[in-house]
Amino acid sequence: MTGVVLSKGLSFVQAFAVAKALGPADFGVWVTLLLVASYGPILCLGTVEAMLKQVPFFRGRNDPDRVKETEDGVMGSIVLSAVLVVAIGIASPAFAPAVFPDIPVFLVATILVTIGISYFSAYFYHRFAAYENFRMTGFLDFFRAAAALIWIGGLGWFRGLPGAIGGYFLHELTTCVLSIVLNVRCYGKVGVSFRRVLLVSAVRIGFPITIVWWILILQNSVDRVVLGGLLGPLAVGHYGLGISITAMLAVMPMVVGRVLYPKVNMQIGLKADEGALRRLVLTPTMVLGALLANMQLLILALMPILYNELLPKYRPGLLSAQILIIGCFSACLLRNGANYLIAANKERLFLKYVFVSLVFNVVADVVAVKCGWGIEGVAVGTSAAGFLLNVLVWRRALRNLGFHRSALWSQIAAWYLPQVFLGVTIAVIHVAFGGFLENIGPSSIGLTALAVFLLNAGLGWVPI
Repeated sequence: MTGVVLSKGLSFVQAFAVAKALGPADFGVWVTLLLVASYGPILCLGTVEAMLKQVPFFRGRNDPDRVKETEDGVMGSIVLSAVLVVAIGIASPAFAPAVFPDIPVFLVATILVTIGISYFSAYFYHRFAAYENFRMTGFLDFFRAAAALIWIGGLGWFRGLPGAIGGYFLHELTTCVLSIVLNVRCYGKVGVSFRRVLLVSAVRIGFPITIVWWILILQNSVDRVVLGGLLGPLAVGHYGLGISITAMLAVMPMVVGRVLYPKVNMQIGLKADEGALRRLVLTPTMVLGALLANMQLLILALMPILYNELLPKYRPGLLSAQILIIGCFSACLLRNGANYLIAANKERLFLKYVFVSLVFNVVADVVAVKCGWGIEGVAVGTSAAGFLLNVLVWRRALRNLGFHRSALWSQIAAWYLPQVFLGVTIAVIHVAFGGFLENIGPSSIGLTALAVFLLNAGLGWVPI
């Protein structure tokens, strides 16, 4: 937990340094290239997700031979995927100018090669998670963030966009090497198997999962795709800084999800009763909602300093960033419900929900831009899509856990009570004093303290 929190803090410093060094336009290009990297894991066809699901399952059944087979088969698929993506990178001069006309070819090629390296980093990272060694995953999160700050932040500060991309390659390489060394020391060497039966099994199990997460990534990033296509990199830069800030809120849900997912898989493998699964899935989600509301308020209070004083070139993106901070509450609550559906072999149903929210998101974002609502309208559309997906997922998860209609909707409403209290708190202070969360003044600290007090007074009524 400590490692993940520290890593997110360092990641924010790195994002701040890159945003400051590049300016909104080049920062928009940087965000676009990171989107390419985020889509890279699809070429693995979900085999890493298969390992993360199957290894805890077979460990729960005390079957080390199947654990070994799973690990070796997944590693074989990783080797094949890495060779493929590096080959695409080598061939990128033939197609990159047409796909990315405003981005130098060598930057695209560097990103593609880095994706190939990241496959091995992801394998050994998730091998730690499959064995529930979250102390090591937290350390690797911290090391990755520190390496990113040094390589990406440092080279980006001195060499601009090419330096940031070169730093991205170096930070992934160093993280990969360390992950391999530490993992082999803990759990021994990994074999490489290209046996067809193992490869097919890994893809068969993991591909439905990775398609779900890939479409979810697309759903979470389509806002920047729409902005880049309709308004250009400058708008992406103004908007992208807000996305970087919302990543701070993802710390707690990410930690909770990574800890609970293997445990849920193991409990299902052990055929645990419904009550045990409820306690494992629902209680952490309720606690998470109350913690997120406090984190949202503190981040919102600090944003005027960031946008007005430290990064004034990004001032046009302040309101959209504030909307994203409020709207990301749904995305933060989603992970536990999604993990449960996947562990319960409901990947296709989850995929349907993600696809519905993706279509809604695309339509809402395009309409917002065409109506002239700009990046603020896109932020609203993205937030609404996240709310829709969260409700659909938890509605099904709660039904699987034995909730009937009235109890089901009462539970979902209870999860959103912290947001209601947050909204009322902000509205009351804004009406009473004016300028709250817009500008920084002598009274800002006092108003923020008052807001925290009022928020937590309301949260005291939320059932945990």
